[in-house]
Amino acid sequence: MDNLEKFIRENRAGFDAHVPSLDVWANLDRHLERQQPKGRVVLMRRLRAAAAVLLLLTAGGMGGAYLVNSNRAVGTLADVSPEHAEMERYFRSQVEEKLTKLASYNQDGIVKADIQELDQTYNQLKKELENAPAGAEERIIQAMIETYQTKINILQQVIEKVEKVNPTSINTAENEVSL
Repeated sequence: MDNLEKFIRENRAGFDAHVPSLDVWANLDRHLERQQPKGRVVLMRRLRAAAAVLLLLTAGGMGGAYLVNSNRAVGTLADVSPEHAEMERYFRSQVEEKLTKLASYNQDGIVKADIQELDQTYNQLKKELENAPAGAEERIIQAMIETYQTKINILQQVIEKVEKVNPTSINTAENEVSL
């Protein structure tokens, strides 16, 4: 143990009892103000400026990414997500299958106007989807799906009626398969 430490331990009670005057604290305060390191202040200001620039660049990048993603061209269900792409492929194959079956009865002209009208509706929905505000896409996608379902239902009903009215008008290739 050195002498200073020994002195402090022996006179501890005296240190705790005495309080320095306000003049001592004022002198200390003035002395510290004069000795405050200027380099540290400059460094802190530069770090704050760098942090502000970094924050602005990050916010700008995120804002730009949001705008790019919100203005992406969406024209079909396949452009929305892989699940919607698979759904669209299924609906298209169903429509094509039913149109082919109806054509085999030589009755495909019956629904031509209805199918064209539904195609126009679908094209309008595609345009709406391209310009849809955030949050409204799901409603438009649902309407597009309903358009496909309507096409399939119309085609199925026409096929069923044609089969009831004239079951012998089936194409000869289909007759050979059923025999």
